[in-house]
This record gives sequence, C-alpha cells and structure tokens, in this order.
Amino acid sequence: MNFREARKSKGWIVLLASVLGISIGGYSFINNALTNHVYTVNCGQVDYKPKVFLKVCGDQHVAISDIQWDSWSADGARGNAVYVVNDCNPTCASGMQNQVEVNVVLTGNTPLDIVRSKSVLNRLDITTVDKSPLPLSGATRESWNLT
Repeated sequence: MNFREARKSKGWIVLLASVLGISIGGYSFINNALTNHVYTVNCGQVDYKPKVFLKVCGDQHVAISDIQWDSWSADGARGNAVYVVNDCNPTCASGMQNQVEVNVVLTGNTPLDIVRSKSVLNRLDITTVDKSPLPLSGATRESWNLT
C-alpha cells in the first residue's frame, strides 16, 4: 500500500484522531493543573500540599511534619500534623526532639509573582490538638508567615 492509499483508509483517520485527542487531553490536563491548583510557599519554593514546613528554612530546630491535609482550596487548607522542636541541649546535634500533635490551618490567599501572579496560601496557624502548650513554649498556638 502506498501513501495515497493509506491516506484514504480508515486507519489513517483513526490514527490522526487519536494523536489529536491525546494532544488536546494532555494540554487540558496541564492547563487545568496550572490554573486550578492552590499552592503555598514552603522555604521560598511554591509547593502543593507539602508534608513538612520548617519555621526557619535550613534550620530544623522547629518544624511541622507528617502533615495530613483534610481540605485544600483557595479559601484555605486544614489538616493534622506533628509539631517538632529540638531543645538543642547541650547542642542541636545531640538535642532532644519534643513533639506534640497539632491542627494546621493555611490562609491568606495572596498574589505571588513567581507563579504567574497566582495566589498562594501564605499564613500557617498551628494549634495543639489537646490544648497543651507547644514544646518549649507557654502558648497553645503559633502563627507563621510563609512568604
């Protein structure tokens, strides 16, 4: 079969329709991911549903880890996590890790230029689950500005 015969066959039409469909589907998927996802900022990087936040980037003295998100939208995000503080006694390398379960809430839908002027959730509020004080703190809650 030569090219002219192949071009007139039904197989050629099916192949062309498949390639076109895959191309449009791929474009739609990527465009949807870029325009509909809500992001946050995590140590200067745009992130989607992070599992860990550090209070000070590059320093693991205070962190929120093992985050399990219950909800995530442009209005905010909610989840549960573990608040971890290294007491750095006698040094940070040999310090004890103090932990407590916390509820986390992300808010502050704010425009961020590095994401094509997309808004990001930029405020993290932490509250202990059992209303006990956070380790090495007298407070039961803490807030971090992520940008």
